[in-house]
Amino acid sequence: MGIRNLMNNYFYGKQGKGDFTIENLPQNRRQLFGEVLKVRWSAMFGVNLLYMIIWIPAIIWTFLNVVTLYSMLTVETGIDMDGVSSLIATYLLLMVPCVTITGPFNAGVTYVLRNWARDEHSFVLSDFKDAVKANWKQSLVVALIDGAIPFLMYTCWRFYGGLLSQSSLYLLPTALVLLVTVVWSLASMLAYPMLITYDLKLKDVIRNSVLLSLAKLPFSVLIKLATLVLPAAAFGLMLLIPSIQMHIVMVVVLLYLLFMVAFNKLITVSYANWLCETYLNPRIEGARTNIGLRPENWDDVTYIPEDDED
Repeated sequence: MGIRNLMNNYFYGKQGKGDFTIENLPQNRRQLFGEVLKVRWSAMFGVNLLYMIIWIPAIIWTFLNVVTLYSMLTVETGIDMDGVSSLIATYLLLMVPCVTITGPFNAGVTYVLRNWARDEHSFVLSDFKDAVKANWKQSLVVALIDGAIPFLMYTCWRFYGGLLSQSSLYLLPTALVLLVTVVWSLASMLAYPMLITYDLKLKDVIRNSVLLSLAKLPFSVLIKLATLVLPAAAFGLMLLIPSIQMHIVMVVVLLYLLFMVAFNKLITVSYANWLCETYLNPRIEGARTNIGLRPENWDDVTYIPEDDED
């Protein structure tokens, strides 16, 4: 790209550069993600820390329960499984408000990362604040669902699991609860990007998020698994080398506190951008598609960044 382009990338990103020609644009989504990550990776530390502020209550509550659970599992008199089960249920119940309050912050961070994923500029603090103010009501409801589903899943699993000895038919509601949990975990990747991008009622945001995630089910599962690579690798390493389990946990926690939350959200927001620009924007008059990518017919065209029209 040349020394001048590299310096512009470092100081300003790609937006608004007078010498940025259209042939420099990425040709596909993979290249676009790579370019965005290369330019924005250092700024993502700040976004990650900003987002983690609202998670402090959840982190403290989780730490207290982990300590309690560890003490219950290491007693010499035997493990009280009823006590462990009750502890988990209480933990998940009180996590509901802890997760719910993160909704507006999630909307703000999603807006910043959505712009970056499009290779557009974003003033982090001001854009974050504006997105929080504009979307706090809907984002609270989405976060409430995020927080309630684990508690409801665990409660139903305990209830129907206890009835399985009476009839195997209770496998059906158990499987249904699991299915709802999986579907929402996929749809939630799209809910916040859709919420901050389009002027839709909440029911339409949820419906479109579910439909789009199911329409591209293999890709949705793949993206979800991509965000779980680090904890999966850490868990496997802990099984292989039990003597360093505590060190692995500390490293993983530090990575998530500093960087990995923003990185995973950049992955999911990039995926959401692709789905929305492919399946929703063509149906909206004036909405842009393939934002940040090189047009197919770009000969003799000068690249001029466009304002957000969604």
